[in-house]
Amino acid sequence: MAKIEFAWELGAGTGHVTTLLPIAAAMKARGHAVRFLLRELAAGADLEGAVEIPREGAPIWGGPQVNANPLNFGEILLNFGYHDASAVKPLVDAWRERLQSSQAVIANVAPAAHLAARTLGIPSFEISQGFHVPPPAMPSAPLRDWEPAPRARLETADRRVLDAMNQVLAAYDAEPVETIGGLFTNRAMLLTYPELDIYPQRGPSEYLGITNTSEGKAMPAWPSGEGPRVFAYLYHYYKGLEPLLSSLAGLKWPALVFCRDIAPALKEKYGGGALQFSDEPMSVSKLLPQSDIIVCHGSHQMTAQALLAGKPALLAPTQLEQFLIMRRVTRQGAGLGIAPEIPNADFASALRALAEKPVHAVRAREFSRRYAAHDREAMLATVVARIEAALDTPA
Repeated sequence: MAKIEFAWELGAGTGHVTTLLPIAAAMKARGHAVRFLLRELAAGADLEGAVEIPREGAPIWGGPQVNANPLNFGEILLNFGYHDASAVKPLVDAWRERLQSSQAVIANVAPAAHLAARTLGIPSFEISQGFHVPPPAMPSAPLRDWEPAPRARLETADRRVLDAMNQVLAAYDAEPVETIGGLFTNRAMLLTYPELDIYPQRGPSEYLGITNTSEGKAMPAWPSGEGPRVFAYLYHYYKGLEPLLSSLAGLKWPALVFCRDIAPALKEKYGGGALQFSDEPMSVSKLLPQSDIIVCHGSHQMTAQALLAGKPALLAPTQLEQFLIMRRVTRQGAGLGIAPEIPNADFASALRALAEKPVHAVRAREFSRRYAAHDREAMLATVVARIEAALDTPA
């Protein structure tokens, strides 16, 4: 059996582990030796089955980010060390050390791991929700379609990244890449749906949809209260957390909330009565069908699960990818969004609108019906089969 590394280099939060864990667990069950190489070592450690997968820290670049508003994926990479070969090479070399005895790399946002695998001649796959796999055009597509994106600026960013990458690849006599999206050609598996892909210009593609997600075990009873049931997964660092909790508590609708590392004072102030906090990650697959409204930050996995369950969502993004997903959902009418920069956001009115205007639930149910025949277990088997086929094929 093969030694397979599951790599995460860029980004934050548990979603990267949530995405990789079902695949890692399936490969482990088939007898392969699997290991997590993670940007955040503790991320997702409380998810079911996570403790069974060994984990180590991933090589990452520790320098400062220079652009708070990147226009495309090239500019994102410039923020993470891909501005110069002198920064990329130590990163790739560190990944090469981790991968010396490995037979494959399965990544979720780990471009340096792909570069290292390329130099070592081992297969690598990007398991992606789309954001970090731009179409293979030059330059990579703009992310912010609501503001100007000068082509010259996009090309400058991409060429600088490609120059740094290709200098490192040349040092190991590896084939160069022609575009940033080209790094993932024949290596990407899109675990998303066309409605949630933030690159509408991608064109016809194979969308595999999400797997059965790794999740918590908690199954708290719904609190008493009148009104729609609200299921919320929130981040403790969200700037609007307290006003959001205040709105939920004020509505007195039955609400179950999980917020990892929430301040005890907030938990004490707003918990009790119709709003109950769960101390542990909840079983999303079991509780979503019992809910009427989902509140989250627009992470791909939670948003997709809400729509697959036919539930309208209130999305309060904390970063660009979530904001772009929010825009895709709101344009379909399957939910409402609160942009990060909105001052004094009226969460209560947004929640009431989701409850009172049937169009949002109708659109969410349409999404659910569209993918009702999607077999997540069969999709996972497809992913596993492609990885195992690559193990038997010379790189």
